[in-house]
Amino acid sequence: MRLSLKEIADRAAAEAERQAICLALRATRGNKSEAARLLRVDYKTLHLKAKRYGIEAAEFRAS
Repeated sequence: MRLSLKEIADRAAAEAERQAICLALRATRGNKSEAARLLRVDYKTLHLKAKRYGIEAAEFRAS
């Protein structure tokens, strides 16, 4: 399967976004409000993107 340059860029951007959300949640121990502030996005935006990528904030809480 051959991907277009746009498809490659979109996939790379999505992966970078997923990683940034995970890092922010790890840094804030799963606190989505703090993670949203860290990433400078609305809470709702972070919540929707985390849901899209299957990221659960609880995974980053105290362990």
